[in-house]
Amino acid sequence: PIPKGVDPATAITMKEVLTGNNAFYSASEFLSVVVGPYFLIHFFIAPLPYLALGNYFGMGSSMYQTAIINLFLAEILTNIHGFIAVVTNHAGNDMYRFREGCRPFSGSFYLRQVLASVDFAMGTDVVDFMHGWLNYQIEHHLWPNLSMLSYQKSAPLVREICKKHGVPYIKENVFIRLKKTVDIMIGADDMKWFPEKYEKSFLLIDAEMEKAKNQ
Repeated sequence: PIPKGVDPATAITMKEVLTGNNAFYSASEFLSVVVGPYFLIHFFIAPLPYLALGNYFGMGSSMYQTAIINLFLAEILTNIHGFIAVVTNHAGNDMYRFREGCRPFSGSFYLRQVLASVDFAMGTDVVDFMHGWLNYQIEHHLWPNLSMLSYQKSAPLVREICKKHGVPYIKENVFIRLKKTVDIMIGADDMKWFPEKYEKSFLLIDAEMEKAKNQ
């Protein structure tokens, strides 16, 4: 259960954790249970065989140190790639926010997946591979369990359906999306609010359809 007084829509930041203002766990628990074990095992224990190899070949600890440096660099690059490929899919001055939650897999749910997600360049195996198949965020949020090939095949169909019904389907270069995301982060721009009147009317339709389905 969510602790009393906690807003489930509020993000947990490192500042809150380290200053003891997080209701779920303390700073010491975060360091000893969440971060600590991964940090020690991944960066220092896993590459220990290179220490033995270095000593065997008369190189001392140089191989072990190089392995640690490579792991840190790989972690940094992976996080940069992950940020660019994932966060930018859902941020920008052309993305919508909503005031209330909705029923999973309802009409509002499917509409929101399109209005609050962006696709990148797509369509060929090489382009999709370079994006890690994260360039199909609209399709991924519509159908989370489909295969990567299914996303590739369904994207043109989804785009055509959106065009037919006047639903904005945004497909843009990943670096343009990065710029729009940074603008949101630094306060130079804001994301859109979906019109409250339509949000409430769509939720009402969802409730009526759910009621009719259960009768």
